[in-house]
Amino acid sequence: MSNYKTLEEIAQIYTGLRTTRYINKNTKHQQIILKKINTNNTIEIEKQKLPEIDKKYYSKKDDILIHATGTTNTINIIKQEGIIIPAHYIILRVKQDDPQFIYHILKSEEFKKIERKLSGGTNLPFLKTPDLKKMKIKIPPPEKQKTYVKIMELINKKTQLEERKIKINKNIQNWIFKKELGENYVKL
Repeated sequence: MSNYKTLEEIAQIYTGLRTTRYINKNTKHQQIILKKINTNNTIEIEKQKLPEIDKKYYSKKDDILIHATGTTNTINIIKQEGIIIPAHYIILRVKQDDPQFIYHILKSEEFKKIERKLSGGTNLPFLKTPDLKKMKIKIPPPEKQKTYVKIMELINKKTQLEERKIKINKNIQNWIFKKELGENYVKL
């Protein structure tokens, strides 16, 4: 049987660190800060001189990060530990449920509909942490969560293979034109 839980019941939720408040040119301590998460879930980092800060701002394995500003709030799950998460991300640190299950729910169309309602109304949509904490999600038993995660991962792998196949087919089309018509088959 599935029950609804608020995201606040499911995870510790807080906004990342506003690093500009802590930049300290006098310290020799270099910290690694998340700069960006790319669409392929790879991360870009930068180093800045910061003092020691509250441990909650350092990434932990399976943290879910929601980019809180912009027209589409990207959602990623991070595997690297010890990276400082900046203020334009909301950190969800899942307490006891399967983080991968929560991640897939947050990537769903149902979640996106609610998210758009919460962050709309301005030129620069912004998802607020207190609003996110109030959202309710239906949580099945742990064994069902694991099953759903396996299914979602298989679907994602299939989608990636299909996208790769499309890219290969486009390359073949381009190769045929170049082979038959020469390198510069279109001119100005």
